[in-house]
Amino acid sequence: MFWFLFALLGAISQALYSLSVKVFLKKIHPFFLAGYSFLAASLILFPVVLFYGIPPIGPGLVFALAATVTINIVATILFYRALSTTDLSLCVPILAFTPVFLILTSFIMLGEIPTLAGAAGIFLVTAGAFLLTSRSSDRQSASLRTPFLTFLSDPGVRSMLVVAFLYSFSVNYDKEVVRNSSPVFASTVTLFLLAIAFLLIAMLTMTKRTPGAHDPEGPDPVVPGPPFLNSPFFLYFTIGMILVVEGISINTAYTVAIVPYVITVKRLSLFFSVLFGGFLLHEQQIRGRISGALIMILGAVMIGLWG
Repeated sequence: MFWFLFALLGAISQALYSLSVKVFLKKIHPFFLAGYSFLAASLILFPVVLFYGIPPIGPGLVFALAATVTINIVATILFYRALSTTDLSLCVPILAFTPVFLILTSFIMLGEIPTLAGAAGIFLVTAGAFLLTSRSSDRQSASLRTPFLTFLSDPGVRSMLVVAFLYSFSVNYDKEVVRNSSPVFASTVTLFLLAIAFLLIAMLTMTKRTPGAHDPEGPDPVVPGPPFLNSPFFLYFTIGMILVVEGISINTAYTVAIVPYVITVKRLSLFFSVLFGGFLLHEQQIRGRISGALIMILGAVMIGLWG
């Protein structure tokens, strides 16, 4: 059962990554935050690559690596944009649509066809998303029209839906990168290339960010504490370490348990994101969002185990 603990640690790490980005976006330019976080993660993993050595490189590595890096650049920009404008507990669970889109992209790219259980999982994920976005105002209760209005009115939810769609393509290329190298080497090189790309984008588009640009009421006050806690180096290292823990935990779980079981546990990151958004960021209407997230997780479980 120790694989379950590693997979659970990976799920918590993924939720912590979303939470960290949500919080640090109020202080740091998104492109620099992405670039230095990816760079920190790749540098942490680099000694591991040196220890095990560079694996045999397959002929399909360059194309797959270029494809996944390109897609992830766009997806990360939209991911950060969604987190900067929308509640964590509302936008992150939209990523549960990735396995739904993955069924379509896998059919196009790999010729895979979903089973009846997979179709049932699609229904549950969609129903959970509807419940998740069924927000009511003080004077008007939620209805079947509410989710459609939320998708139309909330740019963060729309952006995260696009991210979920892009991830359904990049995961296929990620698999090819691993096949043509190794899990650790693939993660290190991918993170390093993403870091270089975002740092270049940041320098080319360098502008001073207006304090509180995404918050009409201004930035959050600085919390008293040791100076190093507010240093950029500490923030980047923290996010980088979270990314490393997530990758190592999930890869370790893969060595013991079958992939569908590991993925099922990893989907709990959606639930943890909802909890973090409610209890740490004090986001509203958390009870309804937890219900929607649980239904979406159930759908992801059906797709992962029997789809």
